[in-house]
Amino acid sequence: MSRPTRRVTIADVASYAGVTKTTVSRVLNNKGELSPETRARVLQAVEHLGYRRSRIARSLATDQTFLLGLIVPSISSEFFTEIARGAEDAAWENEYKILLCNTEGDWDREEGMFLFLEDIQADGIVVCSPRLPEDRLMPLVEQFQNVVVVNGQGIAWRELAGAIETADAEGMQLAVNHLLASGRRNLTYVGGPPDARVSTERYLGFVNALEAAGYAPNPAWHTTCHPADLNGGYQAVRQLKHVLHEIDGLVCFNDLVAAGALRACAELGIRVPDDIAITGCDDIQLATLVHPQLTTLQTPKHEIGALAVKMLLERIGGQRKHETIIIHQRLIIRESAP
Repeated sequence: MSRPTRRVTIADVASYAGVTKTTVSRVLNNKGELSPETRARVLQAVEHLGYRRSRIARSLATDQTFLLGLIVPSISSEFFTEIARGAEDAAWENEYKILLCNTEGDWDREEGMFLFLEDIQADGIVVCSPRLPEDRLMPLVEQFQNVVVVNGQGIAWRELAGAIETADAEGMQLAVNHLLASGRRNLTYVGGPPDARVSTERYLGFVNALEAAGYAPNPAWHTTCHPADLNGGYQAVRQLKHVLHEIDGLVCFNDLVAAGALRACAELGIRVPDDIAITGCDDIQLATLVHPQLTTLQTPKHEIGALAVKMLLERIGGQRKHETIIIHQRLIIRESAP
């Protein structure tokens, strides 16, 4: 029998195998009591005809779409790109597909992505670093149910969603303590968006580490910037140029900010690390491509994405544990802050 040129249907498989469509459905869904011979005959027909299950038919049979939403604030950030890769790998292994939704940190856009994923009946959502305030995020999580939040602010939604968090305050303390141990004393922090949990936690870790060592941070030196490209850190350090001669250490929100800071220092004639040591965070590929190479906090980004999907699939399967997975960072010492 030649293979049909049109799309093969379940009726074609049933006809070729000499069974009913119900029997084929039972084999494909691994349900019901069937003889090994019947099962083998159906699977042989599937292979011979090149039958592919319709996603719509599969959804109707299982009441699932096998689609997961991944909401991120910036697809241009390698941090979130690596999380997306981990999420997609884990989803693929479990026969799910990922829909990547980019918000650019906009509250309305983030809310709109939740509603879009609900409209298309995605089975679950992973939302990374949500910018929505808790009073707007909570109803969305409550409505959708199958949600995992990565680095989310607030606590109310934790009764309804899974949580994965990086130990950002702890990591930033590692960076500050390393700079202090190397003889740096006048440190400042170049932060990220104020409406992100990681920004708050990283600055808290910076302040706590300084105060624990007996040093008071200078609020006049603290600055924030847009962390999604090199220009944010570059402009932030340019704004500090009048006080840079008093500073001997820059602790940056992420590696992109740190790379921008390196560029600004080079233009201003400030030597790194001789005059100022610089640390980043996340350990993206750029950290080893700039000169000098960045000392940074390594975050297992791919692992975060994979863990988030694993947790989400557990929730979809009915295991709604109120748990939080904490991800620890590791200090990688390179040339910018030896």
